[in-house]
Amino acid sequence: MVFGFFWIVSFLIACNEFVVIVSAITWYFSDKTIEDDDGIPGDSDVKYGFWWSVRYHMGSLAFGSFILAVVWIIRIIFEYIGEKMIEATGNNGCTRCMISCIHCCLDCFDRFIRYINRNAYIYMALSGESFCSSALNSFILILKNSAKFAFVEGIADVFMFLAKFFISIATTSLSWLFMGLMADVESPFLPLFVVFLLSYMIASIFIAIFDVSANTILQCYLMDKEIAAQQGLSDPDHIPPTMTNFFKHPAV
Repeated sequence: MVFGFFWIVSFLIACNEFVVIVSAITWYFSDKTIEDDDGIPGDSDVKYGFWWSVRYHMGSLAFGSFILAVVWIIRIIFEYIGEKMIEATGNNGCTRCMISCIHCCLDCFDRFIRYINRNAYIYMALSGESFCSSALNSFILILKNSAKFAFVEGIADVFMFLAKFFISIATTSLSWLFMGLMADVESPFLPLFVVFLLSYMIASIFIAIFDVSANTILQCYLMDKEIAAQQGLSDPDHIPPTMTNFFKHPAV
């Protein structure tokens, strides 16, 4: 039942990511020459993400989430065994060092699986292939364009950190202002610290959409370029002008 709980949680996370991915894909391949009411060219259809995840890719999403749930269970089991080993050896320094190294390796493996799953979901939505073939093809695509992926990931990480930090600071400042107006608090540091943590966590959830969308649009761009090259075209029609100018930078 514990494993089933982790599998369900992982599956819901995968479905959430897939909906965001499909939304970004439908925007990328939409007609951007027509201005919408919001002034932003292009349309993004969220409903397709829900429909595709249920109709075409539920098994692939379940399989990817199953792999991630297995990794989570392994980490939990290792945490339990590691604590028992430390207690049995009398808090030995060498044992603690070994346990910390293994924990670091498992954490890196967890991040690697998350990254592979996300890019596999993106390739699934683009090509309609199964999870395994999508994971392999997306990994090859990342290796072939490692500089572009590294550059976009770096820009996204900086933007996400600044956005989360600014949201947390702004929320904490407003809480301090309202706290002073509405109540007389002797020491506001603890409640403000709690507000900062909660606002940072909530901001991380919402800002993560930007990270998924950036990876999705990058894969759309690279696959669009490859298809255009096979057809003998210089540039596809779907690429936004700002993105074309962005990738003219010599570093990418």
